[in-house]
Amino acid sequence: MRGAHVSELIDNPTRAHVAAAVTAGRRDVLLDTNPASASLGAVLREGKPGELRLGFVAPLESTQGNGVVSGGTLASMLDLAMAMAMLSVLPPGRVCATINLSVNMLAAAKVGPLVATASVERVGRTVGFARASLFDASGERLVASATSALSVFDERPAP
Repeated sequence: MRGAHVSELIDNPTRAHVAAAVTAGRRDVLLDTNPASASLGAVLREGKPGELRLGFVAPLESTQGNGVVSGGTLASMLDLAMAMAMLSVLPPGRVCATINLSVNMLAAAKVGPLVATASVERVGRTVGFARASLFDASGERLVASATSALSVFDERPAP
């Protein structure tokens, strides 16, 4: 960890939670350590470092007038899935934040369960790259896909 003393670093609770679950091989782990993942009912279905399958629940409040889940909600699910995959490979004291997100909407999504798969493509010293796909509850119909670049940096305590 470049230029930082280990005693100055703190571990992000979400990174620690995801990494511990993946390392232990746990399944169906509720990801409620931050408001964004909690609001989407995020659950780690299964995974290994750098490759995760997550479940989400698209709430009724996320629909447009036609009953279709908004693209913003789907993008949030994909973004969270890629960030969680990146966190699963980062060491304690390191975190990430999305700096670029490209999403392709491929089919309408309805209220209810959705499944995301996310994988880390590359992690450098300051930037990592990931990709994700979002499927309907059956896991067979592709709803959206995304790629992202994420800034990787040391977590610091609040001043």
